[in-house]
Amino acid sequence: MSVAHLIQFKTSAPDEIISQLRGYSERELDRKAPRGFVSSRILVGADGKSVAFYSEWDDSETLEDTRDSAPWEACMDLSDVHANGRSETTFEISR
Repeated sequence: MSVAHLIQFKTSAPDEIISQLRGYSERELDRKAPRGFVSSRILVGADGKSVAFYSEWDDSETLEDTRDSAPWEACMDLSDVHANGRSETTFEISR
């Protein structure tokens, strides 16, 4: 079943996190998409103090394979440096 993964960052430096997420997305998802990747979006909270990364995948297994990769972990680590907190949720997509 298709899944959506949402990562939310609380931050006082949204530009830094946006930059990390945009770089990861362009390098790792847009240019050489991993197996099972469907799409992604970077969302900025209207309050200017939150950033979210939304991605869709063919199934949870392909998402987990990507989350276990060095580029993903490096992006999350660099984003966490500028975040006051992070939460992650995975949803099943009902079609």
